[in-house]
Amino acid sequence: MSDWYYAANNEQKGPINESELKANLATNKLPADTLVWKEGMDNWTPANQVPAFSFRSAPIPAAVQPSTGTAAATKAASAGTGASNPDSTTPVNVKSLMGTPEALEVTAEDAEKNKIFGILAYLWILFLVPLLVAKDSPFAKYHANQGLVLFILEIVLWIGIAILSLIFVAIGLGFMNFFLSLLHLVPLVLLIIGIINAAGGKCVPLPVIGGIKLIK
Repeated sequence: MSDWYYAANNEQKGPINESELKANLATNKLPADTLVWKEGMDNWTPANQVPAFSFRSAPIPAAVQPSTGTAAATKAASAGTGASNPDSTTPVNVKSLMGTPEALEVTAEDAEKNKIFGILAYLWILFLVPLLVAKDSPFAKYHANQGLVLFILEIVLWIGIAILSLIFVAIGLGFMNFFLSLLHLVPLVLLIIGIINAAGGKCVPLPVIGGIKLIK
């Protein structure tokens, strides 16, 4: 196979074998219309007009519109990638997910009547009691929501601490488990605060988790 020559920066380059020149054109290291020549050719010719490099097709003009079939296929592909759903490209607002901690003003009668359910809401699975027995009470529902969030937090902490404890033991850092165990105090403190608020007839958000609303 004859060696090729090509023009770059107004200079003749080469010789170069055909496969290497073809690779340079395919990867856009050389423009499609690069002038090329080899022994046997009458004149220098743009590469995209040489049969050996005919894989370099000319770009489609912007004015050309796709056919109906192509448009349908494009639309279907866009649907699959979420292009027809603007929300799919909207960044998640973590602050909106967490919400803003808000106190709730309730009647003295509601608070006094459902005080016991507000207290029970912070005792693990007992957050279900006010939801079943006093579901129409804003006071009971407020504390049931915080009790549910606290319940989930305790489970997540328990699982996370258990996994980290195993890892620390495996790598010889078992003494770190003492510090991990202190994390159990977080939900305990929140539980105490919640019970005090409920016993006092108050609907006040708990620290950290008070803005999370799972029960509406």
